[in-house]
Amino acid sequence: MSTIIIAAILVAITIALPLVFISISKKNTTKRKEENLKLFNLSGSNHGLSFSKYELLKKKIIGLDNVRQAVLIYEFENENAICINIKEVNNCTVNKQYDSIDMGTDKKAKMEKHLSSIDLKFSIKRSTEPISISFYDSSVNNIYEMTELEAKAKEWETVLSKMIVKELKAIA
Repeated sequence: MSTIIIAAILVAITIALPLVFISISKKNTTKRKEENLKLFNLSGSNHGLSFSKYELLKKKIIGLDNVRQAVLIYEFENENAICINIKEVNNCTVNKQYDSIDMGTDKKAKMEKHLSSIDLKFSIKRSTEPISISFYDSSVNNIYEMTELEAKAKEWETVLSKMIVKELKAIA
C-alpha cells in the first residue's frame, strides 16, 4: 500500500512541477507584453496618436491611427519609435526575401531556396531608402508562424494601400 502512495506522490510531483513553471512563464510573458504595450501607447501619445489598430510582433509593435493617418513602429530592443505619415508614402508592399541553403552532399551539390523574411515596405516620397517592417524573420520566428504572419502582413498592406490611394485621390 505504501508503494502505491509513493508512486502517486511521484506522479503528482512530476505533473505539478512543469505546470507551475508553465504558469510562471505565461505570467512573465503577459507582464512583458503589458509593459511593452504601455511603452508603445506612451510613445504614441508623445506623437499625438491614438491607435485604431495595432499588431504585436516578437520584437516590435505596429500601430495605425486612422484619424491622423499615421503608422507608428515601436521596437522593444532599442526602444526606438518610427512614425510614418501616410501622406508621405508612395506605396506599401509585402516583400519576401529568400536565401539559399546547400542541401546536397559532397558529391552532388543541391541548393534549396527558403524564405528568410517577410517585410512590409513603405516607399517614401522624399526618401530614396524605403522603410521596412519585418513581420517574419527565420532567425527570430518559428517556421510554423510563417503563414499567420504573412497573412497579417498582407492585411496591413491592404489597409494601408487603401489609405494611400484615398490620399492620392484627395491630392489629385
